[in-house]
Amino acid sequence: MKYVLAVIVAFTFGLALAETRSVTVDLTSSTGRPVPVSIDLLTFRDLIGTEFPMDWSSIRVLVGGVEVPYQIDDVDLNGRISAGDELAFLATGPAEIQISDVPIGPVNYESAFVVEGEDPVVIRTDDGFTVEVPAHGLTRITGFGQVREVLADEIGILRFSGYPESTWWANQEFGPHEEYTTLEAGGMRHIRTEILPAGPARVTVVSEYASERFVGLTQRMVARVYASGDIDVSNVVTFRGYSDMMKLQHMVTRVASQADPDTMHLLPVFRRLTWADQLGITPEAYFAERNAVVTVDGTPFLAFRADNNLSPLFWGATYIFASAEPWRAGFAPNLGVAVAELAKETPAIPEDYDAFLSGNTWVFESQEFRTGVFKWTADEFAAYDATRNVTPSTPNHYLPGDVVTFNYTYSVIPADSVEAAIAWVVARQAEIASVTFR
Repeated sequence: MKYVLAVIVAFTFGLALAETRSVTVDLTSSTGRPVPVSIDLLTFRDLIGTEFPMDWSSIRVLVGGVEVPYQIDDVDLNGRISAGDELAFLATGPAEIQISDVPIGPVNYESAFVVEGEDPVVIRTDDGFTVEVPAHGLTRITGFGQVREVLADEIGILRFSGYPESTWWANQEFGPHEEYTTLEAGGMRHIRTEILPAGPARVTVVSEYASERFVGLTQRMVARVYASGDIDVSNVVTFRGYSDMMKLQHMVTRVASQADPDTMHLLPVFRRLTWADQLGITPEAYFAERNAVVTVDGTPFLAFRADNNLSPLFWGATYIFASAEPWRAGFAPNLGVAVAELAKETPAIPEDYDAFLSGNTWVFESQEFRTGVFKWTADEFAAYDATRNVTPSTPNHYLPGDVVTFNYTYSVIPADSVEAAIAWVVARQAEIASVTFR
């Protein structure tokens, strides 16, 4: 009896000496749908304090004071808890991630997914959100609610072009130009795709590729499939050699347009559109002339059929040389769903045109959402005062160690009209972008 009492006293004394620290997660929630939250363990440890002897088994996540399930994914694929791994959960409001310096005991949460098949691997939730992962590793959305159609395909595929035999560093000569996509012959070699164990919040897919022609160019993509109907994608392009690139674009194809021929393309009014600058009008005026402006809650937005190129000023893309905005979407009116591409951060627009065209801009062509570097300048640039002094078709020069990162969330949402879809997407983008840690 004395021994048991001593153990109880020692245990109680130990708990009294335990210290708990926490990271606060701020976010806005207005749609009623849980918001995906993810933090890498290096950031988490830095916020907690590197001197704190944390015990990873003691983590608990609270939303509104109530414990919610979480998971830790081995995103760096090294088989152990390390800085590159990620802690993830779903939250309907501000959250608190607690951790102690003593073990509290492991917790087991049920998976929110069914994962089956081999090629493709099918990931689905009970409410019908379905994502497929083919052998090449690029995910596609194939279901939502009662809809069983391809709603977005090849999420994160890379389009890149340039001069793989460039000797510009020696004699300012580029050599022949070549263009590829991740899946195209000669484009990228698929190194591996790993699908991590399904958890209560998400299934994480890690895919790695290396270019055959642009030596040292690699792509590492992490697609986080959340039970909330969202896929968060980080697409990291690394240069381990010198490269002269004309294009470097993150893309997603067939956004609702294959499932519904009447799909509408929706987005905010561009802050900068080169065609509008050349005409000396605003981007809103440019699209108003093409009957592509709709007003929702007093704010103008762009809405037009995805298969209509709107008679562009030149070239065939519906828009090109356009600023990257917070979101864009494909809305399928016959299916009652929209698929939105949501940015966590919206890049500033440099005043200098060369700097603007050297950064990430938007293109909508062949019904593909393209984000990234596009350095081709048309002969028409010289015909307009606004772009007469733009440097013509000069590639971006990337050095060994340079890294280009794209990060977008793809959300499927219910909507029964263009106006409802826009309102939903605006609110969802604000939620996704609101997540901060302190």
